[in-house]
Amino acid sequence: MIAHKRAGERLRLLQDPHTVLPDQVVGDDGHVIRLGGTILELSYHGLNHSDSTLVMRLPQYGILFIVDTIPVGTFPGRGLIDFHPLETEQFMQKVIDMDWATLIPGHPGPGDRLGTKQDVRDQLQLLKDASAEMKVMAQAGKCWDQAEKEFKMPKYENWPGYAAGLPFMARRMCGLWGRGT
Repeated sequence: MIAHKRAGERLRLLQDPHTVLPDQVVGDDGHVIRLGGTILELSYHGLNHSDSTLVMRLPQYGILFIVDTIPVGTFPGRGLIDFHPLETEQFMQKVIDMDWATLIPGHPGPGDRLGTKQDVRDQLQLLKDASAEMKVMAQAGKCWDQAEKEFKMPKYENWPGYAAGLPFMARRMCGLWGRGT
């Protein structure tokens, strides 16, 4: 198994006999694997859903694989609690700037749909909109309870998962702008 160096460090700390430790770790500078004529690029693009997410790219096929950070066609949910909002925006922009056509997400979209660059653009805009809205509410002293009750994103209410994900988005963005973390 190959993992980012921080994932390897964390897994070793668990000392869980049921947890497989990586055979190889990848640093922030990435790694390239060649299997016959196939090239797999592993790259790290900064904080996002975690501090150890590797982006996997098969350049000759235009395929990108990213776990958890970029939902496809759905409103993000529970995973928002511990993600890094502003850094995730930067991460998503780096992903958009990469050369690829198809995103294989850790959790496919509705109907097992794979992702496109437009899906990443849509998620990036959602994060920017949520951040801007909550920043205003936080600066008005509304975090936590009042902001969580008043926070709405009508532009996204038709997205699958909106009703379930909105409270998580409110809490995380309030955590960012209400306390600066």
